[in-house]
Amino acid sequence: MKDWVTRLDDFLKMTGKEILNHSGSISYNKAIEKAKTEYDKYKETLKNELYNVEKDFINQLKTTEKKIAKKE
Repeated sequence: MKDWVTRLDDFLKMTGKEILNHSGSISYNKAIEKAKTEYDKYKETLKNELYNVEKDFINQLKTTEKKIAKKE
């Protein structure tokens, strides 16, 4: 198991970031609160964006509309 810890540490060191060697100073509750806040911000940015399936559906409607207009 120590082998894997060493390998993982070596891999993480390649990112150039410092590796946390202790439990940290943020409480569990503060971490959860921060995560929820960040997730809410993320969801807000996506609120008005369409999913790919919705974009495809709109494109299909436009294509169908053009075909119908040609027939008329």
